[in-house]
Amino acid sequence: MAEEAPKKRPVGRPSKYKPEYCERVIEMASEGASMAEYAAEFGIDRTTLFDWRDQHEEFSTALARAKILEQAWFEREARLNMRNKEFNSNLWYRSALSRFRDDYAERRITEVTGADGGAIKTETVARIDTKALDAEQREALKAALMAVADDK
Repeated sequence: MAEEAPKKRPVGRPSKYKPEYCERVIEMASEGASMAEYAAEFGIDRTTLFDWRDQHEEFSTALARAKILEQAWFEREARLNMRNKEFNSNLWYRSALSRFRDDYAERRITEVTGADGGAIKTETVARIDTKALDAEQREALKAALMAVADDK
């Protein structure tokens, strides 16, 4: 009888991931919580959240849903406090900008044009490797350059 190969032991610590974290992330996000808060809640590093997202489809879906809920909470807070003189709109904006850059970053468009708004002039210039020229070719080039200089 052939001997069975010994089973390989898993490398590293076992994952702390639990499927119920999906629901907890969504609950926390509906109150405006961030990724850092999820990590703190679960007692893990933020990079572990990304590992879980890549390893567990349901967690990836929960994080995507959580981001929408988090942004909705932020926007609701701003909407409800528009007339509140004590609302710190600058702090709110900076927080929203750092969390939801795609929606809150200002887009600056720079247009490059030529003279008087026209097309940009392009010019192709030939380059000569003078080290590759023999003595006669260098003399001919020198004469041509001197002739151009004299014309100016």
